[in-house]
Amino acid sequence: MTSTALVRAKDTARRPALRRGLAAGIAVVPGTAGDHPAVQLFLSTVFPESSSVDFQSQLDDPGYEPANRLLIKHCENVVAHLRLTSREMRFGAATLPVSCVTDNATLPEFRSRGYASALLEAAECKMYQDGAVLGLLRTSEPAFYQRRGWIVCGRHSYSTVGCHRLLAQLQPQEAPSPGMPVAAKPPALHIRYLRRVELVAVIRLHRAHVRQAYGAYVRTDADWRWLLHRRGFDRIYVAIEGSPEIELDGTFSAIVGYAAAKNARLVELVSAARRPDTAHQLLARFCSDAIEHDLREVRVDLPANHPVHAALLASGASYCSQELDRGQAFMVKVLDPARLVQGLHAEFLMRLGADEQFAHRELGIVIGDQQSILEITPRGSRLDAGPVRRTFVRCSEAQFWQMLLGHLDVRQAVQDGLMSVSNRLALEWACTLMPPLPLWVPPLDDLPAT
Repeated sequence: MTSTALVRAKDTARRPALRRGLAAGIAVVPGTAGDHPAVQLFLSTVFPESSSVDFQSQLDDPGYEPANRLLIKHCENVVAHLRLTSREMRFGAATLPVSCVTDNATLPEFRSRGYASALLEAAECKMYQDGAVLGLLRTSEPAFYQRRGWIVCGRHSYSTVGCHRLLAQLQPQEAPSPGMPVAAKPPALHIRYLRRVELVAVIRLHRAHVRQAYGAYVRTDADWRWLLHRRGFDRIYVAIEGSPEIELDGTFSAIVGYAAAKNARLVELVSAARRPDTAHQLLARFCSDAIEHDLREVRVDLPANHPVHAALLASGASYCSQELDRGQAFMVKVLDPARLVQGLHAEFLMRLGADEQFAHRELGIVIGDQQSILEITPRGSRLDAGPVRRTFVRCSEAQFWQMLLGHLDVRQAVQDGLMSVSNRLALEWACTLMPPLPLWVPPLDDLPAT
């Protein structure tokens, strides 16, 4: 039986989802196809920047269901709204089912009535029943969600840099060393725009890239076709070894990288491991095009561990790696603690793989007066209630989930006095099982349609 402190979110989510019920006396109903005109009118009122094109693209999402919109109505008019999107998120060796919360809003004249809280409570029920282990959102009101059990998790990670300075820094990266033997020189790369027939190569590169990513969404072929139709980006570049002509065999194996851009922002950059120079050349082409459009500065969104950061920083880039940026924060809600820990089993085993004596590992977790044990065995991982032994970590509930998801640096938190460990072994085990990670969600999936 999992401890009370760690299952509070789960117990809340287990309450039946309300098909047409009451949450704190407020009727929350699932949307239907017939509600779409009213929902579109509502969204255009609350979010003036929203467009009919973007709304239609939401309806075209391969996983979209009208019931994923939760509504509160007054005289048949939509006065409050929340939308859910189910996805799979890569977390190193694990794949986690998650659900994203967006467009949680209420008409101004109906605010301060608890509608947003009622929608969120109903959304948590639905997310849990749909099988998600985590709820995700991006918000400018983190305090509202923190009071309801959500925690800050994930950082903004991007650089802003002058185009000319970055291009000057990248140019040496493009030219092979003069002393390099001719046989050792890799084939020249050609950078051009993606042709739709080459999408299969982009899908292949992305799948290889996300295998060890933390926070990236899994994209099916249907998801990719939807993204291309959605046009949240302006252009996609591809890097091609040798001839830039289309391969007749349809494999497009010569494509070794791609980059997606929107205006002066690079939103995704992926390259094959065998051609580390690809990322620099794609970035150089992006900068050259920006200069052609009289742009002086560009923004490059990348995870914190991306090797391109070295070139960006060398060119004088301003790097942002903050929990809060322009008032926006990434937050998560643990919906099913038991399934989350089970889902991370492959990742735990990978982290313990270097330990030749590994057979069974237990780490105590103390939250207030509640004690739990994180147990890792070759067969499975679980979090159970029970008295801790000599090796344990003492922290808050939010800190535990932040540790588990790689947001919190355990060693630094202990040094800063934010949490404590019972002994040196507890610190080492906690650092091994729950290291800080480059948790980052690429923006391409959520850019509005244009």
